[in-house]
Amino acid sequence: MTTEALTSPIPQVRPEAPRRAWSMALPYLVAVAIGVAGALLTLPTLGIGWGALVAAGVLVGLWLGKVQLGTTDRVVLAVGLVASGVLAYLMMPEVPEDVDVATSLRFAGAWIPAAVASWAVISRRGATPTVGLNSAFAWLLAGAFALPAAETVGVLRPLSSLRRGAEPVFGAGDYAAAGVFVLGVGIAALYAALTRLPALAISASVVLFTAFSAFATGFDVGLIVGNFSNIDLSGFWPPEWDWVIGETGTWWWPPSWEFGAPQLPNPLMETIRIAIVSSVIGCGIALPLGFLASTLTAPNKPTYLIAKGFLNLIRTMPDLFWAVIFVGAVGTNAFAGTLAMIAFSLAIMAKLFSETVDDAKPGPLEAARATGARHFPAVRAAVLPQVLPAYVAYALYVFELNLRASAIIGLVGAGGIGRVLEAQRAFYQYDRIVAIVIVVTIIVFILERISVWLRRRLT
Repeated sequence: MTTEALTSPIPQVRPEAPRRAWSMALPYLVAVAIGVAGALLTLPTLGIGWGALVAAGVLVGLWLGKVQLGTTDRVVLAVGLVASGVLAYLMMPEVPEDVDVATSLRFAGAWIPAAVASWAVISRRGATPTVGLNSAFAWLLAGAFALPAAETVGVLRPLSSLRRGAEPVFGAGDYAAAGVFVLGVGIAALYAALTRLPALAISASVVLFTAFSAFATGFDVGLIVGNFSNIDLSGFWPPEWDWVIGETGTWWWPPSWEFGAPQLPNPLMETIRIAIVSSVIGCGIALPLGFLASTLTAPNKPTYLIAKGFLNLIRTMPDLFWAVIFVGAVGTNAFAGTLAMIAFSLAIMAKLFSETVDDAKPGPLEAARATGARHFPAVRAAVLPQVLPAYVAYALYVFELNLRASAIIGLVGAGGIGRVLEAQRAFYQYDRIVAIVIVVTIIVFILERISVWLRRRLT
């Protein structure tokens, strides 16, 4: 062997660039477009044509995306997709009486062959069982939402919604509208699993479900743009500072800040007091509940389940709901607002704190138990010092939230600055509302900066 051969540099092989989700965007759109176009052949071919074009679209998209599949995998996918096209026709041969749960689930059942075929192909390529099951579930979930989505966009019209004399028609357009949703989600999940690009499935699902929700809620960008010409700020600006601050400036000093009503308590100071009291009490109750709702520090399983269930129940209800409940119980005053904010603080703080306790190191607790310490003294000595800085930081964060929420609950009569805002809104005094909002924003911002500074010092 010559010296040149020994000393010649070894050629460097550049590694293949990682695949990006956007690289599968065009193949995905082509596959969906071919499949949706195939819906035009559903009725004359008894669903076989639709299934065949769906399968063709999926395979063409994989070819465009340079995803290699064996002959067996291609056959399995094609058979499953063709079978789903036929079943979709057989299960929905005519206009349904109504798009109810049973009808939606029946249409979802038509896509079981596609789900099974996707799971089989993904599993043969060495993916984890969870990935294959998620892809299969995506086909079924999309099938369940397909008919409601088609009805929402105004394509599918069930018999119950037809006007008298209108001819019921369930044709290619209905299959195409349902196919957009089914194929949009199902193909994205299949491609994401085969290419290991979960962002593709997530992005496609978010776009489709957002579009479905926008149609369902009547979201109209054109209406928003068209109403810009109707905006009139003459009643908002300039703010009426004389009413808010007063000529002498005594508005700033409690208890003389009365918004023109000396017999009433100071509304802004009332808001701050509600936030303080509710933060202290709510966070105080959350401390033991957080330990009971943690798998690390709960004394037993029943206690953990009861505490966790109670916190889930509390967290389900928003702050305005609690305000309405307590206003009906104790009247329209600051006490109702304080009780509502205690429930709100407890829900937020207990969840954050219990998750922090779950992440604490178990070693010190196990060591304390090994010395013969009882459960709660061991938790206090071994776990509390680990999570106390986070607990204080979360408490300050909850106080920030309570400042904002306390200004809102007054709208339903639970005291605070919201009571004044609602009164001025009722009389269309928007210049006063703007002045109040500006001043409250400045004060809340200052209090938040102080809270942020304290949290940084603690952590």
